[in-house]
Amino acid sequence: MKEYTSETKAGLEERYRKCDEAGIYFAHQPIYGFRKGHSERGLIARYLRTYQLIKSLSYLEFTSLLDAGCAEGFQGYMIERIFGTDVRGCDLSEEACRRAGEIFGLEADPADIHNLPYDDGRFDVVVCSETLEHMVDHVKAIRELLRVASKAVVVTVPHEPVRKIKKNIELKIPHGHIHNFSSKSFEFLKGEGYQVYGRRFISRLLAVPEALLEATPMQEEEHAYPDWLLAAYNRYVSISDRFISDSVRKRIVAMLLPGDEALCRFVPCYGGLVFIILKGGAHAYGEKRRSFAAREIIDASVPLYRLGEER
Repeated sequence: MKEYTSETKAGLEERYRKCDEAGIYFAHQPIYGFRKGHSERGLIARYLRTYQLIKSLSYLEFTSLLDAGCAEGFQGYMIERIFGTDVRGCDLSEEACRRAGEIFGLEADPADIHNLPYDDGRFDVVVCSETLEHMVDHVKAIRELLRVASKAVVVTVPHEPVRKIKKNIELKIPHGHIHNFSSKSFEFLKGEGYQVYGRRFISRLLAVPEALLEATPMQEEEHAYPDWLLAAYNRYVSISDRFISDSVRKRIVAMLLPGDEALCRFVPCYGGLVFIILKGGAHAYGEKRRSFAAREIIDASVPLYRLGEER
């Protein structure tokens, strides 16, 4: 295992043991529900990624699925819940795999995505969300995902400025984003017989509405905003909590999830990409096979979890 991967693994093991002062597991995804805390910031962007992943799957037929880079298991849980299918996870972090099992009952295997411990075509579909940007060799990784999938691979990746990627590489940031992706990033697979479809999402035009809807207080050390702007935002959060209910916020977010994609079609200012890669013999992509509502994602939650609890 290369040095970068080893350092990344060590960092992830620590990350997925993280708890707050009360001993409650501090989640990567908004697993406890909309604005319920105990999870990382940027919950609407996280909902957008899950929405795009599930939307892509709704056009595919499958009975088995691997979530590669499953973290604590939220997306695998949502896929099981919406599609009623068999889902397995894997992650570089052993702690992440434990959390997936403890919190969601998701079976997950510690594994390096460059060398997965599964037979060829073991799963109908493989999903991989916000993971390839961290890989030492993302081309080898996507080929490995395709190897263990019999029908399709669905991936989401960030779309970021090249200068940001170069800075991460120069500073040797563990688990940093070390690859830049564009709508053409997987075009090379077409020459190998795969069908490749892509969509943009996370419109930068929604950055302000998202921050206002999430309305989570910010600390000075979290952002480099001027003091006056930070104070104004935190004041807004305090006031908005008194006048805007979470049910109203949820309704707005439920409209933003599908609306975001429409904005990205017309304004080339976006933060994410989703790719659907079909293997030979797979059904044509375009016929919807399962309907779902954005609220199914926004309303999903599990009880607060303390490490070591049995469920």
